[in-house]
Amino acid sequence: MAQTSTATVSRVLSNKPGVTEEKRQRILQIAQRVGYSPNRIAKNLSLKKSHVFGFIAADIRNMAYVEFFHRIQALAREIGYQVHIADSEQDVEKERVNIGLMREHRAEGLIVFPVHDWHTGSDLDHFLQLKLQRFPFVLVGRAEGYGFDSVVSEEIPTAMELTRHLLGLGHRRIGFLGAEDDNRCIAERVEGTRRALSEAGLELRPSDTIALRDEWKDEFKELLSRRERPTAFVCVNDVWAMMAYRPIRELNLSIPGDISLVSFGNNLWSEHLIPALTTSVERSREIAETAMAILLRRLEDPTVPPMQESVGQDIRLRESTAPPPGNVSPARAGGKRVARSG
Repeated sequence: MAQTSTATVSRVLSNKPGVTEEKRQRILQIAQRVGYSPNRIAKNLSLKKSHVFGFIAADIRNMAYVEFFHRIQALAREIGYQVHIADSEQDVEKERVNIGLMREHRAEGLIVFPVHDWHTGSDLDHFLQLKLQRFPFVLVGRAEGYGFDSVVSEEIPTAMELTRHLLGLGHRRIGFLGAEDDNRCIAERVEGTRRALSEAGLELRPSDTIALRDEWKDEFKELLSRRERPTAFVCVNDVWAMMAYRPIRELNLSIPGDISLVSFGNNLWSEHLIPALTTSVERSREIAETAMAILLRRLEDPTVPPMQESVGQDIRLRESTAPPPGNVSPARAGGKRVARSG
């Protein structure tokens, strides 16, 4: 229709030089008139690129993954990429299948929240295979000793800072609500609490640790009913902190007058509870940007050494913490934001 070569049409549609302006405009007008659009699949095949990344969540019911996906999608869009999403549902076999499907659909690289973080005994051979094949991927999680590209949010330092906040208010017996050994993030939060107490010459007593199980509420209320009980708790996340409000009040105890609470997550409603919850917040934007930067670096040079980064969390000091009953200590902070250093 343009009465010229396919090479000339290709140069015009690819916005390349070497064509007179008159001919360029004539070709563009014809393309518009016939409703032409480029065949993206054919173009990608010729370039050996798909402009697609894969995002695999360990459990998409966790809203943190949904927020992270939107951040990754926005970053990918800026460089002309799309992001396909899959959910492993905390099942390592489904994780393997998801990886295979992403590769079948020609994803150029993967960003994965590994099931291993939820179940630390789960297999990692499928990631080792990807590494041996030099297929680009980044774990948003931890897999010690394997040399995978990864980025993690700092759990142990954050738990230590929250516990130190309670210690600074004068608390000397601090419990942990929602412990679980098999979950990497939870185990690190317990460990951070333990380390901060140890620094102060104290310990996290097994009797003051309530595990994730169906009968937790009865155990928690029994613990709170003792004459000698913790005056503060580190909660595994904001949901568990919120669930703790009812049994505390059912025993006619108050927050923070009798029991102080700190937590992790900074859910939307955590500042609207009464009292508002002292908690931590992940720097999700920084984690997403770091993960994307690592993936792009790996795409650029498959031979670079493993890149492993960690990102701190910020603390929101609110109304759920105060000095223990009868203790004279520094006044609690209310409503201000405290950022971790480093």
